[in-house]
Amino acid sequence: MPASDSDLAVLASFEAGRRRSRVFTSTRVENMISLVLVIAVLVFGAQALVFAMMTPDLPAPRSVQRAVGESLDAGIILLVQVFVPLAAVVVTGLLRRGLRIAAGIFAVFYIGTLVIWPAYTSFQFGGQAGEPWIWYLLTVATACAAIAFPVVWAVAYTIGVPILFGLVRSIGPFGFRNIDVGILDALYGAIFGMVIVVLVAMFRQTARRVDAARDAALVRYDRAVRAHAIEAERVEVDALVHDNVLAALQAAERAAGAEAERAAVQIARHALTELREAGFEPADDESSVTLKEMAGRLRIAAQMMEHDFQVESKASAGAVVPQGVANAMGLAAVQAMVNSAEHAGGPVGSPRSVSRRVVVSNTRTMATIEVIDDGIGFDPDAVPTDRLGVRVSIVERMAAVGGASQVRSAPGDGTIVVLSWSAEEASA
Repeated sequence: MPASDSDLAVLASFEAGRRRSRVFTSTRVENMISLVLVIAVLVFGAQALVFAMMTPDLPAPRSVQRAVGESLDAGIILLVQVFVPLAAVVVTGLLRRGLRIAAGIFAVFYIGTLVIWPAYTSFQFGGQAGEPWIWYLLTVATACAAIAFPVVWAVAYTIGVPILFGLVRSIGPFGFRNIDVGILDALYGAIFGMVIVVLVAMFRQTARRVDAARDAALVRYDRAVRAHAIEAERVEVDALVHDNVLAALQAAERAAGAEAERAAVQIARHALTELREAGFEPADDESSVTLKEMAGRLRIAAQMMEHDFQVESKASAGAVVPQGVANAMGLAAVQAMVNSAEHAGGPVGSPRSVSRRVVVSNTRTMATIEVIDDGIGFDPDAVPTDRLGVRVSIVERMAAVGGASQVRSAPGDGTIVVLSWSAEEASA
């Protein structure tokens, strides 16, 4: 029996949901990290720029001036080298595109700035109490490295670059001066940078685990939906076989005259028709059936039974159920009537008189059909599992439409089969 278009759509949506779930939390974490980095760059970058503008112009060494040209200011080139990549980090962070590339470029350019810094300043900042303006960008550089590089490279950068800064910070025109200041600055930069690297790695790892858990949950849900669809088809096929094919075979076996043979042929034709139509998915039917109409259908079915059934309708005039639910409840009720007709009176030839009733009723939220007899009864728990009459044609058929069924019986106390359906419970 092929799957319906709605089933395929549901499974396709689950597959798409699995693909999205793999990056859902990771994307949100990356967006959060990007926002924090942009804020840090704006704060520390603005601070560094202000101090860079306040620093008095220093005469660049002749070697540097010859390298950049007599008409260019080496200080301007250094500012462009630092703050243009820094501005790119802000722009890409706000756009959430290309942030890792921009952050990696700034981290590399910052190393280049540290390398040429002593030559640019003629070693005049080395060992002084005041901080050079590139100091305010050390933590920004380590944060960019934590975002742009793999964890191993980010850790190496976070340890190596503060050490390089400490050396640059301590070297003067005539050797190292106040090296303890450089060591403290290097330790501060390395510790603060490692905190950033650990936080970024932890957030990313947690996000990946959450995405993996979401993906696994969707996979389990997908499998449950598939299993439910397979089980629903199995119930439908079992009910089809029991209600039509086995009924046709039993009618053919019991036929003892021309009229009975004609009835058996008619039942067999009906079974073949049901089997041919079983492979086609019926169109969605959103119509409703009133409970009074259901009672009328059961009266017609009762007239075809070999024993009398009294059909009563206690339903409200406007009480309705969906067409699919009406079909399931009606077929389950007919099966309960067939079971009562065949078994409630005891062995063939037994003089026991049995009263049989079918009651259709409703409350404000529930529709109910009861098939009642005062026959010999039975023990529902003792019914073999390979008997399909109660388990498939009644219990599982009602469960397939979101309804419920109860079989209350005991040896000698008759049998009551209660079929119920509630819109609230079916949609829960």
